[in-house]
Amino acid sequence: MSVCMFVQLPFQLFLLVGVNMSALLFSQSVLVLAAALVCGPCIASAGKLDDTYILGPQGQSCAAACGAIGRSCLDNYDTGDTTARFEAVGVKCSASPAEGGDWWAPDQPSVVTDKTDRNYGECLGYKKVPPHVSCQATFYSTSRLCHCGADDTAALTFGTGLAGGHLTVNETTIFSHKITSGSTGVMSHFWSTCSPECEAGAIVRYYFDGETTPSIEFSPPMAAGVGFDDPKAPWGTKWFGMGAGNGGGQAWFNNFKMPFQSSVRVTVQHKTANFGGFYIIVRGALVDSNIRIGEVELPKNARLWLQKYEGPLAPLEYLTVANASKGTKGLHFMSALSVGNDGTGGLNFLEGCYHLYSPPEQAFPGTLLATGTEDYFDSGWYFNAGEFHLPVSGFTHINQNKTNTEWSAYRFHEMDPIRFNDGFKLEWRCGDALDPATNLKCFTQKGGNTVGHPTCGHVVSYAWVYTWD
Repeated sequence: MSVCMFVQLPFQLFLLVGVNMSALLFSQSVLVLAAALVCGPCIASAGKLDDTYILGPQGQSCAAACGAIGRSCLDNYDTGDTTARFEAVGVKCSASPAEGGDWWAPDQPSVVTDKTDRNYGECLGYKKVPPHVSCQATFYSTSRLCHCGADDTAALTFGTGLAGGHLTVNETTIFSHKITSGSTGVMSHFWSTCSPECEAGAIVRYYFDGETTPSIEFSPPMAAGVGFDDPKAPWGTKWFGMGAGNGGGQAWFNNFKMPFQSSVRVTVQHKTANFGGFYIIVRGALVDSNIRIGEVELPKNARLWLQKYEGPLAPLEYLTVANASKGTKGLHFMSALSVGNDGTGGLNFLEGCYHLYSPPEQAFPGTLLATGTEDYFDSGWYFNAGEFHLPVSGFTHINQNKTNTEWSAYRFHEMDPIRFNDGFKLEWRCGDALDPATNLKCFTQKGGNTVGHPTCGHVVSYAWVYTWD
């Protein structure tokens, strides 16, 4: 492990010193990324207790970079029209800066840190800096010089917004925040808008308490229980919904409560392409009491996980919608399911039943939660009343013809909690079979008479589960 420290020099300049000296690769012509190699964002005091400059990670906003060290972001810069601020955080700028060093883009002052960029090593926009610069601006090939302010780990409300930004194939951190030790934070609001193509391929990730693999990773439409990017709007419940769409720009929101104990980092990425005109808001708060889901009070160490499946299922194949290992306590909060096929069997997959096993090794049939898929989503007869968006459940998409079937729905368990204290497993089946002796569904695990021709060519399942020790 390496430790960063700064030694004060005249004119408020600081020299980066690392215990791991091999990381300090200084050159007269290229940037030295000692901050990234040694200890992440390196810090240089600007002479005031709550006034700090850091070099943020490549492609990251200053709001996120400052938040990661528990500070607010300041939108003003005092560079003196020199590279001194860069040198103070261990950067050796190239001799010939673009535009002579004059500011010309919202992600500046910054330095080009992408080695494939022809301007690699150049410090940008440190001269003639405007009085106010966006804390949220980013560019994929640069690391921003960030001006960080006071410690904000005790802030009761925290969050950020990005207006007219870029959503790219590169995972980009748009928000980071630390909270005071011993506190409990809850991320409680997400909203984004962009073109339909942009939103359909967007990926949002939440990393809590130092996670390297996110416990929450979602597509905005499916996080609102909507498959196939259904554009119908507006609609909503207290938990999620869609405020704009109908063929134009889409706006999705989500108010799930995501608790954490020390830190949160939120990133965005697109699956296939780069888009401009991307807007996003994320927000959270410190809480003084335990959060509640319906009548169930969650302990302070509760964590929300999103368990997902995407792929095909064979006829009568069982899908594990959600599970938790034996010994785990928790609450299954919400499920969303979308199914598509080539028209074979149409909606026959809706014959599939839901089974709960708690503990997870409980024998078949476990607890029968629903005698058919539409039954689980509080409808019947293959949803013959049409689409709906209700507080507990919703039927959010249908598109059916001879060569194509598309369907999606959601179901909350706030009013009827699915609790467990020794692990659990929730299963759904692609279609079902009748017992030859009784002619009943849901109780024939193998064999039996298949109902229709259930086909599940493409299934997407989201299950939101709270667990705790």
